[in-house]
Amino acid sequence: MMKSLNIRKKLVTLAVASVVSGGAMMAMTAPAHAMNVSQDGLGQVLLFPYYTVKNGLDTLFTVTNTSDKTVTFKVRFREALNSREVRDFNVVLSPYDHWGAVVTSTTAGGALLRTWDKTCTSPQLPASATHAGATEIAFTNTEFSGALTDGAVGTMDRVQEGYFEIIQMGVSDRDTAVSTNTLEYNAKHVSGVPRDCALVDQMFLPAGVATLNGYMLPPENILKGHTTYINVANGTAIDAEPTAIEDFQTLGPINAEPGGQSPSLANGNAVGTINALTDGQPVSAAYAGSVNGVSEILRAQSVINEYATGTGASTSWVMTFPTKHHYTDSYTSGTGPTAKDQPPVVGGGFSEWFYTTIKNGMSCDNIGLNIYNREEGTVQNLGNTNFSPAPTAEYVELCYEANVVDFNGSSVFGLGTNRLGVSTSAVGTAGWAEMMFSEADAVTAGGLPVIGFAATVRDAGGATVNYGSSTVHSYRR
Repeated sequence: MMKSLNIRKKLVTLAVASVVSGGAMMAMTAPAHAMNVSQDGLGQVLLFPYYTVKNGLDTLFTVTNTSDKTVTFKVRFREALNSREVRDFNVVLSPYDHWGAVVTSTTAGGALLRTWDKTCTSPQLPASATHAGATEIAFTNTEFSGALTDGAVGTMDRVQEGYFEIIQMGVSDRDTAVSTNTLEYNAKHVSGVPRDCALVDQMFLPAGVATLNGYMLPPENILKGHTTYINVANGTAIDAEPTAIEDFQTLGPINAEPGGQSPSLANGNAVGTINALTDGQPVSAAYAGSVNGVSEILRAQSVINEYATGTGASTSWVMTFPTKHHYTDSYTSGTGPTAKDQPPVVGGGFSEWFYTTIKNGMSCDNIGLNIYNREEGTVQNLGNTNFSPAPTAEYVELCYEANVVDFNGSSVFGLGTNRLGVSTSAVGTAGWAEMMFSEADAVTAGGLPVIGFAATVRDAGGATVNYGSSTVHSYRR
């Protein structure tokens, strides 16, 4: 049995945003082409808060083109500790096409993506050696090992969990029945199979990318996503939806070769406006740098959700900061100091670089936690005594890009470096909690850009009599 996680509805207070942009914020009729979190689950960018192959789970996901146009997008998987890329490639969806895949474990202790879908990718995915009719590609640790070490562990088990982003690169309304339209014609399915994915792949060589960016239209708000975390052996499935961002890039296509850092969340409109609702009223503010725009529409002062533990029940919260590495990892931002272990103010609400030695591969952000049971009992602003493992400083912190908060000694998603344990013994085994972010940098008033959900699994008796549910986070702005 499973419960779907509905797309997060944004009721965002953007006082912080006006400080960041240097502009005045005002209630107004929403301007056209302003970046916002979709209220309807369709967008140009899909931010999936989590993937995992831990604890017997596989991560199944789908992306749907809801339009009559040909669509190109980048899919990029990032590991949990520092958002270093573990695999990316391009996907081409023909009109009304649907692409699905699964992230699963390898016998060597890593993870790979496997699909039976025939949709064209660039590069083309190799045939699976173990599953007839499937193609697959293993995740890699090349961006956090050797010369690119970031202080955290560099072994392959680091690729077992993280999050991923879908960034649309452009759309085309060219006729899919005209053979001289190389991309559109060859990506189109005939009897369930694209005409020629090898020719589609060649369009993402440098000359082909230039051609695509010369004629394709800007991205449109037409992609839908979904994901399921499933453990077949014990009969558990947990559903979740990505955060969909509208009007990320409205000025032109942003096609790029696979295997690189582009496009990323830094490749939206360089300047623009962000929109949201607060108390039912539209508000907007200017931004400079698309990463700053994404950060502001995701920024929250606190996160609210439920927990249920006790006999046969486990709850874990996923807390993912999808823009954090753009501010805290010099490999991503290109602005890091020579001495990475100095604590500069870095922006986005984050106050520390991803340290290479002093903190052994962490960038930590202070939190507070108020816990309530189901009968109004409460413990507020818990200190170190109710968290495990105990932090080394006087603060309780989240130190990674994708964090898992486990309640009362059990975990839906298994063990990991990026875990924070919370005890609710002072109030009971079930209730709700509010996690507060107290960080503030030189240009923001506090709060952090965050996405995620709460997952609960219950053992109803027997190895295969289990069920899972997920609940979208609520937010204070």
